[in-house]
Amino acid sequence: MKYIRAYSNGNCGGFPFASMEICGTTRKMYNNGNCNGIHEWSMRKTDRCTEVYERPGLNGIPYNYFKYTGSGVEFYPNGNGNGMPTFFFKFRGSNAVEVYPNGNGNGMPQWYFEKRGHMVTFYPNGNGNGIPVYSFDGADDVRDVIEWVFYLYIPH
Repeated sequence: MKYIRAYSNGNCGGFPFASMEICGTTRKMYNNGNCNGIHEWSMRKTDRCTEVYERPGLNGIPYNYFKYTGSGVEFYPNGNGNGMPTFFFKFRGSNAVEVYPNGNGNGMPQWYFEKRGHMVTFYPNGNGNGIPVYSFDGADDVRDVIEWVFYLYIPH
């Protein structure tokens, strides 16, 4: 098992306030920094998508859906990836992601993620300038963090 911990600053200092447990293709999100108790959301990842379950466990119908494309990740507010995506996560190389509040990645990005080593920082602007608002320690893949942050902080 692997863990990613969320900090409310840009340098992973202090005590984490949320955590994610990674076990194979399953992700469990906890509203504490030590991955204990009952997790709030679950995710199942494959090579082409992530299914999000609103309750603990992976039973029932997925609540939301992330579909991987060649240039980024599309977010669907349903559990099957049908219809129009409502957000688009556009990759800028392997360590940066711009988030667009539309389903196609056109226009101005609204949020920005940057990965350095195993730390990912989240900027509340579309260009990564200024001071990051949140930081995440323990990430091997930036996709784990962008999907998690989407549920923690970005209204949808």
